[in-house]
Amino acid sequence: NKAGEIPVSFSYFTSTAGFTPLYDVRVNSKTNEIHLVYKASITQSTGIDWKQTKLTLSTANPNWSSTTPLLTPWYLQQYTQPLYKQLQPVVNNYYQNSIQSIVADDKNLNEVIVSGINGVKKEGAYSTKPVDPSTLQRFTTLNESQLNTNFEIDLPYNIESDGQVHSVTIKEEKIDATLKNYAVPKLDRDAYLLAEVSDWQKLDLLPGVANIIMDNTYLGKSVIDPNSTADTLNLSLGKDKRVAVKRMAVKDYTSTKTNGNTTKQIFTYELTVKNNKTTDVELLLKDQYPISTIKDVEIKLEESNDAMVNEESGVLTWKISLKQGESKKVRFTYTVKYPKEIKIANL
Repeated sequence: NKAGEIPVSFSYFTSTAGFTPLYDVRVNSKTNEIHLVYKASITQSTGIDWKQTKLTLSTANPNWSSTTPLLTPWYLQQYTQPLYKQLQPVVNNYYQNSIQSIVADDKNLNEVIVSGINGVKKEGAYSTKPVDPSTLQRFTTLNESQLNTNFEIDLPYNIESDGQVHSVTIKEEKIDATLKNYAVPKLDRDAYLLAEVSDWQKLDLLPGVANIIMDNTYLGKSVIDPNSTADTLNLSLGKDKRVAVKRMAVKDYTSTKTNGNTTKQIFTYELTVKNNKTTDVELLLKDQYPISTIKDVEIKLEESNDAMVNEESGVLTWKISLKQGESKKVRFTYTVKYPKEIKIANL
């Protein structure tokens, strides 16, 4: 209605800013207490430096397509190459291909929403000074909707438009977990220490890399993958050299015999585990026997040594309790019968 200065605010979307989740898993081996520190690696090259800016880190991704996939008729056609006369499915699904191309081209993993506070520091905010992670809970607000989660951080940050990675700490959670050892000596001679987390759905986790820190010593990196339907989430804390594992074939109980037109092979393996720790250990030990996909090949598990057997995958699992300095052995035996004129690979 009259001339004068009028404040104007606006919001915009940019594809040149994003964040990836990062975690610190801090373990106290004496108390088995585990703290999970949520972090974000933020990059932005918008051309505008963010000064004294409050961040909202969102799991939403505006680059993803919101169009639902639709099924179209699936027609079978004969493949015309003379050496490979077979039926080949031809799939014509425009929506599915569009979504896949969008995801493949997407280099911005998550959206970063920023809101300026005009360079004004509110009382209690620490700007860019380091903040004790244990106090971050009172500065972070978690807002969940049907499709995404937003972490609103009530601290101003300075993030330059340089495309470099800027680490932002979000919050810290003490989590209830059970420490267990895990070993698959067929694939790896070392045992691993796992943190088994129950009720992990309440932690609002995103897929990301985790730094493993035990007793204030950095051990390496692991991966947190919450895209699971399991009741428990296993966090790998790295190799545990204090639990020794060994796998060997028992020659006296391994043989190959041919009777008429049939060949029968017997395989026996012995697994040895030893606890070299000063505390007791709960060990999850795994191995496997082969599964036949050939009609004339018969495979039978003869001895499992009280293992839990998954007949569909051929995986054997033993739950072993070891006192300090204690060692135990388990054996399993399986047989393979097949016509002598055929050769079996991977035996």
